[in-house]
Amino acid sequence: MNYRKFIVFFISFCVVLFGNVIYTLSCGPEMDPYDYYISFFNPYQSGKGYEPFYYTSMTSFYDDATPSEEEANVNDWQQFTGNKATPADIRQYIYTYSREQMAAVTVKSTASLPDSVRNNTFTRFLQEDRNQDAARYLLFAKTCEPAVSAADRWSEPPHDVPQMTALLKEATELYDKTSNKEIRERYAFQQIRLMHYTGQYADAASAFDKLFKKSGSTLIYYKALALKAGALQHQGDSVQSTYLFSRVFDKAPALRTSCFISMTWANAPENAVYALCRDNHEKAMVAAVYGFGHNSPSLEPLKKAYAFDPSSPALNVLLGREISKLEADFLDKAVSTSTDSVAMATIKTLSPELTTIVDTRIRPMTTWMNSVIEKGKVKDVAFWQVCAAYLSYMSRDYTAARTMLDKTEHKDPEIKNQWEVVNLLVNINQQKTIDSAFENKMLATFKWLDGQVVKRNNNDWWSSGRDRFFNKTYRNLLGAILAPRYHQQGDFVKETLIRGRCDELDTYDYFLSGQSATDQVQDVMTSAQLLQLHSFMKSAGKTPYEAYLVSYFPKKLDLPRVIGESYLRTHDFKSAQTWFRKAGSQQVSYQVFQDQLQDFGEDTADAAHRKAITQLQFCDRMLALQEKMKTPPVDARVYYDYATALFNLTYYGKTWSFVRSSRHSYYWYTAACEKDPFERQYFGCYAAEAYYLKAAQVATDNEFRARCFFMAARCSQKHVTPMENDKKYYSALVRNRYFPVLKANYSQTSFYQEVYGQCSYLRDFVRTARK
Repeated sequence: MNYRKFIVFFISFCVVLFGNVIYTLSCGPEMDPYDYYISFFNPYQSGKGYEPFYYTSMTSFYDDATPSEEEANVNDWQQFTGNKATPADIRQYIYTYSREQMAAVTVKSTASLPDSVRNNTFTRFLQEDRNQDAARYLLFAKTCEPAVSAADRWSEPPHDVPQMTALLKEATELYDKTSNKEIRERYAFQQIRLMHYTGQYADAASAFDKLFKKSGSTLIYYKALALKAGALQHQGDSVQSTYLFSRVFDKAPALRTSCFISMTWANAPENAVYALCRDNHEKAMVAAVYGFGHNSPSLEPLKKAYAFDPSSPALNVLLGREISKLEADFLDKAVSTSTDSVAMATIKTLSPELTTIVDTRIRPMTTWMNSVIEKGKVKDVAFWQVCAAYLSYMSRDYTAARTMLDKTEHKDPEIKNQWEVVNLLVNINQQKTIDSAFENKMLATFKWLDGQVVKRNNNDWWSSGRDRFFNKTYRNLLGAILAPRYHQQGDFVKETLIRGRCDELDTYDYFLSGQSATDQVQDVMTSAQLLQLHSFMKSAGKTPYEAYLVSYFPKKLDLPRVIGESYLRTHDFKSAQTWFRKAGSQQVSYQVFQDQLQDFGEDTADAAHRKAITQLQFCDRMLALQEKMKTPPVDARVYYDYATALFNLTYYGKTWSFVRSSRHSYYWYTAACEKDPFERQYFGCYAAEAYYLKAAQVATDNEFRARCFFMAARCSQKHVTPMENDKKYYSALVRNRYFPVLKANYSQTSFYQEVYGQCSYLRDFVRTARK
């Protein structure tokens, strides 16, 4: 064994294993390894049997190969029976029946067996005299199973050498006694396997050459060849071993994952393996397997495999991997589910970083692919044409994409579906404005997509999603392409409706759906935009496209209430009052007029606050306070109550739910908040501060004035701009403009003594002032 390679592998394995444990145990939801970037490419069209090697950077293998080893084994046995037994019965017999049940079948004593075993079509086949050799073999294989199969993937099989030696002797004897060629082949496999697991590697390799003199095509043949390859690896011949594993990889899809792992372990020089290949097809497969180990972008494995054998089926997989990498590295950033100013800018102009990817990766790849397509030597020209069109779409060369799509003749249903997706992307991006005529065309596509999407299976979390491609594609189309386009056009109503349809697709993810329709309506849209939405929803004469989208609009949203809340955000209590009167339901508060000496807390009833205050009643009270402010002299308590209510509507207040549907812990005041009137008040507390200051100015009682100034200080603290240097930021918070007033004029009050014990900022200010 090469111990240096083993140590490197072991360290890498530990990093991956324990890094994943830390990631898994960290806070928050985990990304779906099959859906963590914006994608419109279906990897399953790349090639059946190569599913483990589709691209994802978050798991070792993408999916299980088709057919599975179990399915391939069942297929071989069904051929052996001449289709006299069903696959389900064969599977049940081999993988679920006990050794005792199989033993009863070999002696034709099934009286004690349940009807399900007696009536099994494979059981009946094996009980025929001419098939007793097969029945005895399956009993022997079941006997060997505990010695050569691990109880779980983390443990080795138990090595009871005396028992395995006895089984090896028995396998040899049964091989000699059996005349059926296929059963003899299976006994040969058992001999080689027992030799391998007892460390007789040279004997195992020799036994293969002796017992399998001709090339075969069955799963058993390739399993035996893989054992020879493993035996050679144990003897230090990594090059010959890797070559044999590549042959098994090529011919036995069910064994590809294990062969790939073994080839990776061997770490043989690639060029040395080519020297053993008998033809260019074999060389192309070796190049492909080495290419499957590259998670970083590289076109070289694809070009190398193509140069060896343009018809190699592995080329499509290599091509698909590079397209998926471009989606993760480029497309996910070039389109976005967000509609903030930075994300919207990418709709018009690519960033320098993304432009570089276009110039250095996408365009050169497209140019090379076009030359391959012109030569017409690849196995699936239509697949390459659709992929080339998709790359042209990514690089925003829509004319080239349209030309390639028009050339494509697609007969395969999966390629046709991919063509439809790329065609839609090109059509949308060639459309300068999404108007009614184009919406009419899109409706037909939406309905086609509706026919492709599947309903969620609660047990299907993190499945690779063979059937979920269209769910994700439809979601990405709506959330990352159409919603931002409508936003860019200033059509916020259609943007919301598009997001509503997106929400109904139920695509499992936390990361790619973007803003939901409910969140957009409740937290983002302005009063004017909400009024437009309300009018649209009430209007008659909607187009079929509009009616389709409206049918998916969130049914639980009470638009009048949401409009009222939007007016609360701008402190327009009169307009809010009007809409809350129309609302079907309202939220309630118990402590919206109760001052908060500390941030946050729950707005629930307690001994001192038992009466519920609806949003309408809140508006009534705020308007009454506004009226009192118009007639001097104004009582300090009027200003104070008004200020307290405004503070409670902020991010830090107990009644934030009157103006937002959720309060995230990772949001905070930044200078950017100054650009938005609502966020300026929600995170900055400017209005509440102003009214606390007014209350302090007209108050006559020192205890109450101290309270007013302290509350103003709390508000002032909220709009201190965050700094990268934590010490400087804390120092800025300590230098509160109101602390000198509190210390100089109100330090003898009971209220001051109370808050001095609670507020570390005030205490640090006083300590600093003493110095």
